[in-house]
Amino acid sequence: MARKKVAIEYIASDPTRKATARKRDMGIKKKAGELSVLCGVDTCYIMYREGGASPPEVYPSVPEAMRVIDRFRAMPELDQCKKKMDGEDYVRERIAKIQEQLRRAQRDNRQLETTLLLHDALAGRRQGLAGVAIEQLVSLGWMAESYVKKVSDCIAYRSMQQQQQQQLLPLQHAGVQAEPPHYAAATVAGVEAPHQQL
Repeated sequence: MARKKVAIEYIASDPTRKATARKRDMGIKKKAGELSVLCGVDTCYIMYREGGASPPEVYPSVPEAMRVIDRFRAMPELDQCKKKMDGEDYVRERIAKIQEQLRRAQRDNRQLETTLLLHDALAGRRQGLAGVAIEQLVSLGWMAESYVKKVSDCIAYRSMQQQQQQQLLPLQHAGVQAEPPHYAAATVAGVEAPHQQL
């Protein structure tokens, strides 16, 4: 059974909030240790609990955390900020990714709508194109032209194949060893076999 997605918002219940903080604290420490071992990097983690009454949680230890922090502070300021990400940067990055996903979905939806409109028109299920938006009419015209070009290319290729086969027939009747038809068709200048299915 899939886990229920947790809403990222403040937990009003005190017991639930404290239990969540304890579990997440253990999880972050585990991830920090795994990252250090797997990638050979220095990591540290400091968490101040709610209210600030108790000492902060420090991983892996206070001296080791201080060593990592001192190393970070010794870096030039430009290097310190190079890959830094705060909450605002994270939200901005997430928004950009979601907007890109939305643009892709809208583009795919427009293409599917245009394809359905074209199929309905060809099947006679639409009486004219009244009420269709200009943008959709342009897409419909572009798609129709694309299909017509594919059909024309396919017809031209098949016609050239037939001509090549007809030219080879007299040679075959005369007992002359001719080139294989697929080779002869492939050597026709300016004509390629259509690879896309209509």
